[in-house]
Amino acid sequence: MIRLNEAQRAAVMAEGGPALVLAGAGTGKTRVIIERMAWLVEERGVDPRQLLALTFTNRAANEMKERLAARLGSDPRSAWVGTFHSFGLFILRREMDKLGRPRAFTVFDDSDQLSLMKRLVKELPPDAEKVLPREALVWMSRLKQQVTAPDWNDKPKNPEEAVLRGLWRRYHAALAQSAAVDYDDLLSLVVQLFDAHPDVRDKYRRRFRHVLVDEYQDTNRAQYLLLRHLCGDDPDVFVVGDEDQAIYSWRGADIRNILDFAKDFPQAVVYRLEENYRSTEPILKAANALVAHNVNRLGKTLWTPRTDGDPVRFHLLENGDAEAEWVVSDFIKQQWDPKEVAILFRTNAQSRPIEEALRKRNIPYILVGGIKFYSRKEIKDILAYLRLLVNPADDESVRRILNVPPRGIGSATMERIEEYAAQRRMPLFQVLRDIETDTTLPPRARASAADFVRLIDDLAVQAKSAKVAALVITLLERIAYRDMVSRTDERDATSRLEIVAEFIEACRKHDTAGEGGLEGFLQGLALLSDVDNADWGRPAVTLLTCHSAKGLEFDYVYLIGLEEGLLPYGTDFSWEYPGDVEEERRLCYVAMTRARRALTLTAAQARTLYGRSSDDREVSRFIEEIGADRLQRIEKAKKDAENRKEAAEKSDAGRIRTGARVRHARFGLGTVLYTSGMDEKLKARIRFDTGRSATILVKAAPLEMLEGKRK
Repeated sequence: MIRLNEAQRAAVMAEGGPALVLAGAGTGKTRVIIERMAWLVEERGVDPRQLLALTFTNRAANEMKERLAARLGSDPRSAWVGTFHSFGLFILRREMDKLGRPRAFTVFDDSDQLSLMKRLVKELPPDAEKVLPREALVWMSRLKQQVTAPDWNDKPKNPEEAVLRGLWRRYHAALAQSAAVDYDDLLSLVVQLFDAHPDVRDKYRRRFRHVLVDEYQDTNRAQYLLLRHLCGDDPDVFVVGDEDQAIYSWRGADIRNILDFAKDFPQAVVYRLEENYRSTEPILKAANALVAHNVNRLGKTLWTPRTDGDPVRFHLLENGDAEAEWVVSDFIKQQWDPKEVAILFRTNAQSRPIEEALRKRNIPYILVGGIKFYSRKEIKDILAYLRLLVNPADDESVRRILNVPPRGIGSATMERIEEYAAQRRMPLFQVLRDIETDTTLPPRARASAADFVRLIDDLAVQAKSAKVAALVITLLERIAYRDMVSRTDERDATSRLEIVAEFIEACRKHDTAGEGGLEGFLQGLALLSDVDNADWGRPAVTLLTCHSAKGLEFDYVYLIGLEEGLLPYGTDFSWEYPGDVEEERRLCYVAMTRARRALTLTAAQARTLYGRSSDDREVSRFIEEIGADRLQRIEKAKKDAENRKEAAEKSDAGRIRTGARVRHARFGLGTVLYTSGMDEKLKARIRFDTGRSATILVKAAPLEMLEGKRK
């Protein structure tokens, strides 16, 4: 066993049964998972094939595989390590027929889903309630994450829900017609499979007797149910997580899974990892002070034996452009290596001024979550061809590439083909196979369809034995793709062809790795995330949202936009549920703890976002919660702002702080949840003992400060 601290060693050597490891940021959670697996194999004689380790990103899964292989000195594939969704795909490829569906299916990515939903929405009757395609997909995703569906026995609550239910039926009929599933299906269908077929569930229980889960705080209902199915009545489940880093409720993650772990598994033992190996003491003290304001937490305090480190800096600037210019100028002045610098923000819209400031100085940067390589048109075109070779029922791929390059199949002919497919309940490709003899269609269209079918049939035969790169090269030659790009887009032809060349290189890497031919290649791409797509090898500054930064770390971090409405995000004091603010606080905590050596926080007095300007912005309440004694203030943009702050701190109103007890002449006793603004604009959100919550403008309210906080 490699060197572990006392808390890590205790967790690694936990004797069977359920265990929860509360691992704070930078406390070595991946090391603990790897050592736990190694300990089970080396000290308890467990067959590695009985180990199942689940995480959330391909990047994290690949790191775990590499470290496990280095640790055990054996083939890492002997233990099953991957993401929840890749595990779901692993199960469905083997068991989908139990649900009455083919094992050979396509996984629709986000753009495929959106393309399908746009078509379905467009086909709605003119008098139907207006629904945005993206809103419909979000509605469906939330239901699937709960492993549920619309209650068809109840009437829709309103016209919008009636439309959404109709779209649900048509969307899933289209998926079935195309032998396809979407991303959420990879989990919800497995839960349904295990519910309906206990014998199948028991087969995987017997195979995977030791289940380990990384980032348990990010699990949603479907993942929780999948875990319960795998664990059974005698669970050997080892989960690692941090409730202070639960930041994904907007995509279905449920913090209650980690908070209630001891209730779900009564024999559970809880271990806490608090020694931080990443950040300096000033960074940890600031982050601890912030997250301590949350109520929904199991509790831990990060510490480091190192007492050195620069103080956390805070700079209030005049506007968003000045903020961007200062950040870029500052890390140049500090002579920090660009590849060790990250600039974090709450929303993608905040990246524009930063990008402009970097471009002005010719500093390269990586924008995580920008236009992803595999989402570019030329790559999506090629992938549609490849997907059709594997799954001829993939109607969305047919629609995308039937006229790429142009084949003279016009919209009228396409409508006829769609009608035939709907009437006969056949995939579009099967209809194309049959229309060569249909004399009601134009001869050119029939000939083009026949050529297209022959092309796909020929390539499908080649795909069974050829390398992926060779297959793509043959495809591009057969359809004269390069000539088409040069004819239709002379201006950007070179860059587009360079993208295609880069794609072929990615295919070659896959071929070299020998990971399952064309099906394995497509399967891997279907599970990619924004973080997986980033080009981490470039010597460039990294720009990314606080959410995308989860799981990453950098020497030097700038967290910009510490303002009310941005971080915490939302309309001023619109939160009725304190948990919303708590998640924003956790998000800020996650962003701060990405920093290893230096952390700088910034805010702006004025900012333009989404085309709207605001010139009287309030500094985030999180700055006050961190505490002035933990921040080094850089000179302010305006001298009078400093004077206003000083006056506010001396005033009676300035004594109102989070957690303070107050008495309102009308509402009675209450506790301050948080404050915002200063001086005459100081506001306080107060939860009164009656259960009511209200936002109070302190200057105008009949408030009396009481000494101390609630005991």
